[in-house]
Amino acid sequence: MYRQGVLEVEALAEVDLWVKPGEFVSIMGSSGSGKSTMMNILGCLDKPTSGSYILDGIDIPNTPDSRLSEIRNKKIGFVFQSFNLLPKLNAFENVELPMIYAGIPKTERRKRALEALERVGLSDRIKHKPNEMSGGQRQRVAIARALVNDPAVILADEPTGNLDSKSTFEIIDIFRQINNEGATIVMVTHEPDVASCTKRIVTFKDGRKINDETVMGGSN
Repeated sequence: MYRQGVLEVEALAEVDLWVKPGEFVSIMGSSGSGKSTMMNILGCLDKPTSGSYILDGIDIPNTPDSRLSEIRNKKIGFVFQSFNLLPKLNAFENVELPMIYAGIPKTERRKRALEALERVGLSDRIKHKPNEMSGGQRQRVAIARALVNDPAVILADEPTGNLDSKSTFEIIDIFRQINNEGATIVMVTHEPDVASCTKRIVTFKDGRKINDETVMGGSN
């Protein structure tokens, strides 16, 4: 529930969603369906006005706001449509950033950042800045950044929205690979071809969950 002028708008209603460790779930729905509100709640950016949300054993609605930024940094890896990389930092420095906030020692930061960039096939681009890389490469850096703190869940908001078809399916292949290695992924997408590559599709309409199906032939 949120206010829009004098009106109260119910963005989500009676939504029951369980995501198990190791799942790869896509969320679909038209504009205004509630999927963005759901992602904001899952990402601890907003709190639900009623109901509950448990993230890796933590009762989020009853957690003080002062702790939420720490929880976001340690428990959630974010991947955005617009990449959200810092333009003055190279690939390695962008990937390293969440670990600096988490207080991880320099030697460990370097080890993890290099491993993450290798996992997404960018070990030869660590010194390149965002403007020296393609859109697909920038999104790979963003995925590596999301992985480095070993989060409970990776939230990907339209991660292929700014990419061409070839780059789109390269990125989806990376998501499938890291999911097969054990990562839990929840992804918002409006592209049926992309959603069909996940293991489960949840569809929203008018703030309600209207469908929840396992994908045959999804990630394997």
